[in-house]
Amino acid sequence: MMKQKKPLTKEQYLKKFSRAVRWRLPPQESEEAIADYRELVFQPERDEEKLVEELGTPAQAAHLITDVKTYRRWLAVFAVLAFGLFLLAKWAWTGMTVTTGFFSYSNVWYPVWVMAVGLLLSLYWFRRHGQKNGPMSRWLLLALAVVIACGVGTLAWNWYVLSPEFLDFYSETYPHVIPWQIILQRELVTEGGWVYALIALAGLVLAKCYDRRWLALYVLSVTVAALCGFILLHMHRMDMSYAISSSIQAYLFARLIPIGAVGLIGTGVALC
Repeated sequence: MMKQKKPLTKEQYLKKFSRAVRWRLPPQESEEAIADYRELVFQPERDEEKLVEELGTPAQAAHLITDVKTYRRWLAVFAVLAFGLFLLAKWAWTGMTVTTGFFSYSNVWYPVWVMAVGLLLSLYWFRRHGQKNGPMSRWLLLALAVVIACGVGTLAWNWYVLSPEFLDFYSETYPHVIPWQIILQRELVTEGGWVYALIALAGLVLAKCYDRRWLALYVLSVTVAALCGFILLHMHRMDMSYAISSSIQAYLFARLIPIGAVGLIGTGVALC
């Protein structure tokens, strides 16, 4: 004999409805809908056991006030952006793209292409459909500061270990040993790549559910993830003898700095 599900309490109903409506509607509209349903749900005469019978399930109630066409377009946009983040995380974790087996210099640019599509699509969508919701969150500013600090630290370490002086010294002194600095550098770009992709996903969800300015966290994090992927894929294809005789440091950073600058500009646009 199957147990009957317990009816939702008023608090549970409103909590589930809030989550559903925040995902489907712009922030201001969702807050207005939540306020309206709070009055409906918490009416003194409202029987808790008949909530679903009278108002429908939380998902059904949210669906009734959803612009279906706009919502489906949002799901398509989110799917594209989330797939891009999945690719960045995968490439960081494996150090390989789908065409790694075929030599092609364009492979190393795949993370940057994903970043470019993500920036253009997300900024277009949220500038057109997103909404600001009150003053800027302190948590957003803190999250941006942490990502910037970690990203700058990662780039600074790469600048150090890819310098000709460092590479020449270790190749001459310890020709058959991989220095711990290089191991740490690889860990920073490998682990950082998928961690920043997850942070970017969180920023995307928060931008949809609460305030479009959270998109700045997505833009900044996807930029740092793309930089990590760009470095990692180069390292997998690098001829170390070439890296020593000529400066791989100068070569990489001549490309990393403009990419990072584009990401910072995009971050500023998302905050406006």
